[in-house]
Amino acid sequence: NRNDSVHPVHAVGTNPSSTVLLSATDKTLLATDMVTAQNKSKFWGHAARIEYVCSVGEEIYATASYDSTVRLWDARSRSREPLATFEEAKDAVTCVKPTRHTPQLVTSSVDGKVRTYDMRTAQVIAEDAVKPVTSFSMTTDELTIAASCLDDVIRVWECPDAYNVTGARKKVQRKLHSHHRSEKFRVECDITSDDAHCVAGSECGNVAVYDLGDGRDGDGGP
Repeated sequence: NRNDSVHPVHAVGTNPSSTVLLSATDKTLLATDMVTAQNKSKFWGHAARIEYVCSVGEEIYATASYDSTVRLWDARSRSREPLATFEEAKDAVTCVKPTRHTPQLVTSSVDGKVRTYDMRTAQVIAEDAVKPVTSFSMTTDELTIAASCLDDVIRVWECPDAYNVTGARKKVQRKLHSHHRSEKFRVECDITSDDAHCVAGSECGNVAVYDLGDGRDGDGGP
């Protein structure tokens, strides 16, 4: 398969129109047609490696980078300049995902923050997970977030419909940490489609499955 990248691929994403997004260690984003294997567009501008790629709209792509920025790219435009750049993070941005029900973009960073960008109001909500966050996942209703941190802990909290006057959401409600390790390397977590479990990788080679419905802090069941 052709992708015209001679550099190791670091992140991969797709969109509904059969476009594959590839991020190589050369700090570029390459959009390739999955059916024809032909390159559609290429974007560059990050000062460091891209950690995560995703599709925000049909032809709008988002990249999270080790250079502490998140950038949006418009494949419909002739310009290869980013559509928008978010520079609030104080350290590497490890993950970026759009919400399905509202025009928001959620990011996580090594600075310990999970940030939500409201694309309508330009408001930024920063939630402090205290420890470096390597990935996160949201429930299908997008009212609960699970964030994997570099201290062997997955922090879970609920997101209310309204923010308080300080712009913060709420405190961490649960900590899952009995069955996985994540101290040195990026470990991803994901909430299952029925919102019943949180699945996480582990530095020790295990896959941990935590029960989100048992209400226990720390364990969650193997």
